[in-house]
Amino acid sequence: MILTWFLYAGLSIFIGFLLSMLVKNKFLQIFLFSLYVSLTITPWFKIPGESFFAPIFTIFFLESTILEKNGLERILRPLFISFIFTYLVSFIFWKKITRN
Repeated sequence: MILTWFLYAGLSIFIGFLLSMLVKNKFLQIFLFSLYVSLTITPWFKIPGESFFAPIFTIFFLESTILEKNGLERILRPLFISFIFTYLVSFIFWKKITRN
């Protein structure tokens, strides 16, 4: 199970990198990369009170279509925190590479 999450995370980072290469502006590249990675990698509880994790975008899809409404704000908080963290790490990494 853990190997599956590592493969999934690695593939998501690689696809996010390829997606960010579609634009020329560095800040937009960082924004697209951070948004894609935070949407695909951030796990959260599939159903409140259970211990099963799933990526946030699948939970959002299920919340808006199939499952009963448990509140989208339970998904938006970790997504926002993950996006801010990913953006800051990506920005610092980009600054460090361009400085050398």
